[in-house]
Amino acid sequence: MAGEKIRVAVLGLHNHYHIYPMAHYISQGAVPEMVWAGVYDERLKQAEAFADTYGLAKVYRTREELFSDPDVDAVLVMSDTGAHEQDVIACAKNGKHVLLDKPISITTEQAERMVEAADKAKVVLMMAYLIRYLPPYIKARQLIEQGVIGKPLTMKISIRCPLAFITDSPDVKEPGWYVDPKRGGYGGFNDHGIHYTDIMRYLLGSEPVSVFGKVAKLKHQELEVDDYGVCVVTMDQGEIVTIESTWHAPGWYAPMTSQEECLIVGAQGEIQLHYQKSPQLAVSGNGIEGRQYFDWQGDDRYEICYQNCLFDFVDVVKGRKPLSVSGHDGLKALRVIEGAYQSSESGRLVQLS
Repeated sequence: MAGEKIRVAVLGLHNHYHIYPMAHYISQGAVPEMVWAGVYDERLKQAEAFADTYGLAKVYRTREELFSDPDVDAVLVMSDTGAHEQDVIACAKNGKHVLLDKPISITTEQAERMVEAADKAKVVLMMAYLIRYLPPYIKARQLIEQGVIGKPLTMKISIRCPLAFITDSPDVKEPGWYVDPKRGGYGGFNDHGIHYTDIMRYLLGSEPVSVFGKVAKLKHQELEVDDYGVCVVTMDQGEIVTIESTWHAPGWYAPMTSQEECLIVGAQGEIQLHYQKSPQLAVSGNGIEGRQYFDWQGDDRYEICYQNCLFDFVDVVKGRKPLSVSGHDGLKALRVIEGAYQSSESGRLVQLS
């Protein structure tokens, strides 16, 4: 496949927050080594509208039609979380590489089966953890690796997001599958918390060993799932990480004004990130007088993460680079989330390794 374009199909439009921006870049030719094969979603009209908007010639009527299509090299799996296990295992059995939306699955047992299937079939199973592809977080990792803040000691990352922002598709106002325990698994804590249990490993270069968590329904008592959660994770190099994620923010918040903040404190300095504000990153530490500031504008401010993720996937599928965010990484991120929920239920610290 070294000189060929990768033919990609879309499986599910359930996480529309991620697949529609990705589709924009592909349809505009911004990922030149990637071309469309087709799309499947059980909501046929939505799939047809997606195909019409982004230039896909084929709309599959069934999942099996997609899996058996010889013109598909790779699949962007954006189905609801409850369908991830069956979708990824079917892709692996049919020799299709996978770029998978977060979280990897509902349970770690499911995730283990998915990883095993991909490894056995020797297909790529890559997680679309988009925060890894945001310029501020890439810069933060570089600063940490350069020793600017010294040894990292603590990290805290949080978001306040309104439930009103969580919708089943772009044209409705209901949260749909996101609040269905059978399809989403968990609620507001997992929604962004799963990003953060990945990004802490990416930034710190260490592994989680224990977690203590508290998850609750604080505002939206009508839900079957939580709307708030917080946990404290201890890493194997001694860092203490606090993660908070919520759906109970004021309704006027929007994706780029919601309060997502990250602070990494080291022995000689600190890094503060807030990609919705300017400047997006501030750092103090070795070789810096006072504070140094970084900012990004245009697509580089946020939207570039979708294109960067697709570029990375292409490079991995074509064998130009090793897999940097694998199904194993998805499993490790989910293990922390699962442990936090177990801790909340038991009131005890949960050991992860």
